[in-house]
Amino acid sequence: MFTMNNVIKVTNLTYAYSPDTPAALKDVSFSIPEGSWVAIVGHNGSGKSTLAHAIDGLLDFKEGHIWVDGIALTEENLWQVRSRIGMIFQNPDNQFVGSTVEDDVAFGLENLAVPHEEMMMRVTEALEQVQMNDFRKKQPEQLSGGQKQRVALAGVIAMQPKIIILDEATSMLDPIGRREILDVIKRLRERLGITVLSITHEMDETTGADQIIVLNDGQIVETGTPDRIYAKSEVLKKLGLDVPYPQRLKQALMQRQITVPETYFNEEGMVTWLWQSLLKK
Repeated sequence: MFTMNNVIKVTNLTYAYSPDTPAALKDVSFSIPEGSWVAIVGHNGSGKSTLAHAIDGLLDFKEGHIWVDGIALTEENLWQVRSRIGMIFQNPDNQFVGSTVEDDVAFGLENLAVPHEEMMMRVTEALEQVQMNDFRKKQPEQLSGGQKQRVALAGVIAMQPKIIILDEATSMLDPIGRREILDVIKRLRERLGITVLSITHEMDETTGADQIIVLNDGQIVETGTPDRIYAKSEVLKKLGLDVPYPQRLKQALMQRQITVPETYFNEEGMVTWLWQSLLKK
């Protein structure tokens, strides 16, 4: 059963796109605590995007159960569930539906017939959260890929969801754009307590997660904290994944008999530790 500290719970979920194809998901079960950041990783075809779409009610699964914010995902409850989830997809151009930034962020609110004054207030607040309010009159062709994804994120924030799902949302961005999006997500989570579910094959994007779920061939093969998952570098390599650069650096230092902290460091933490180590000499 669903417990109040879990905002998402999936039990025994199995799904195939057609009777003639192998199951894309096979008896998948896990839960996500409210306010946490969980990364679901796997190579192409592992089932991670299928899982995200199932949670958002985009797939008609027959086997298994999904609860979102205490609500069972059924045909009758579909819109109740979707109102609690905001999803950002891979291609920023495919998500821009307004003629300007402001129009795009307001689009979902207009569909809900939100009063104009409240709508404009929510649009402004959302754009400020992603640092795009100065661009509100800009057209999509005037924005970079990273800026378009920030606008897509603002559109989601304006709808006030409890959960944000990032479905390979940074995969088409350059490193700067990718970092911008991840930094914004981190701030939003800290400020608003939003639950984040990120779907990615880029292990460097998982460093801010509380938990990582590794999928392969539609099944969960590993789950745990980042340091626990990154320690299994050989397993990850066999699955077509890699550990983030700070962890690879840490492992290289250990091979040279250099003592490093046992706890995992992200890039920022590793740089700080390296500087402190140098200053002690």
